[in-house]
Amino acid sequence: MTNPFYFQKKVAVTGGLGLIGSFLTRELVNQGADVIVIDDESKGSWKYIPDLQSKVDYRKGTLEDPQFAIQSMEGANYVFHLASRAYGVGFSQKNNFEMFRFNDLVNTHALDAIAAIKPIHSLVVSSSCIYPDDGPTPMSDSYPFSGEPEHVNWGYGWAKRILEQKAVIYQKETGIPITVVRPFNIYGEHYHWVGESSQAIPMLIHRLMLGENPMVIWGSGNQRRNYVHGLDCSRVMLRLVENGYFERPINIGREETVSVKDLVKRLAQFSGIKTEIQCDRTKPEGRFIKSADSKLLIAALGDDFEWKISLDEGLQRMLQWHQTTF
Repeated sequence: MTNPFYFQKKVAVTGGLGLIGSFLTRELVNQGADVIVIDDESKGSWKYIPDLQSKVDYRKGTLEDPQFAIQSMEGANYVFHLASRAYGVGFSQKNNFEMFRFNDLVNTHALDAIAAIKPIHSLVVSSSCIYPDDGPTPMSDSYPFSGEPEHVNWGYGWAKRILEQKAVIYQKETGIPITVVRPFNIYGEHYHWVGESSQAIPMLIHRLMLGENPMVIWGSGNQRRNYVHGLDCSRVMLRLVENGYFERPINIGREETVSVKDLVKRLAQFSGIKTEIQCDRTKPEGRFIKSADSKLLIAALGDDFEWKISLDEGLQRMLQWHQTTF
């Protein structure tokens, strides 16, 4: 279904083969956009959108190269910068420098490219990891930076905080509207498995399907998260740009949360696998509750926006993802 806003517009998506980016790419193609997919295939893959390979302008390369960053976005009317390096907390807390170095580098080059090509509007992806562990619940997007970012994603969180500040400066200097979004716990069936460094939901599913019993959960198991499916996240991003929103960083998430224990119980129910649950309190669990104050998001999206994928449907999609991946 075409959308007159994006119809025949050139739209560049960095990380266009990734978890969120692949959903965004499909949505843009469906809306009649001329899509430029920018990816180095380090985590992204054509596996989940093979039918789109002949329908987009694919520019393969890494944003670590500043010249490639500019060349990759040439001709774009709109830019969505999603490219990043993100893993589960087990990897992130042990590799803070690498997480910071890579993400800060590609973010700087992406912003330099946006300043050079001067699109009509751009969007850059920050993270809920920028918030401190002792912040309020639900987390308001107007909460001022204080102290350190989320401890278990410290390096990644600092890279995203710096991205946000750079975006403010670039916007003031260039006059290009730059929307900054902070997604909360995105998941979906386009996930690229990275073994022991994988994120929570795919990791839990993999261990369940391998027959782990009891299922060992990091931390108390009572830690709670708000999860957003990658498709809905991509639709939110498109709508924010369409509505011309860029006033200040905005959460992509909601107030509703689920505990990790309940997450495992639902997965066991949907898969028909019985398992006991055991909690390992020696392992990190991250912020105890991660949920988003969504008042600003609701206002920015408009009354007619509807979320498409419930958590239960999303978890069942993830179980199907495991069947096709392993």
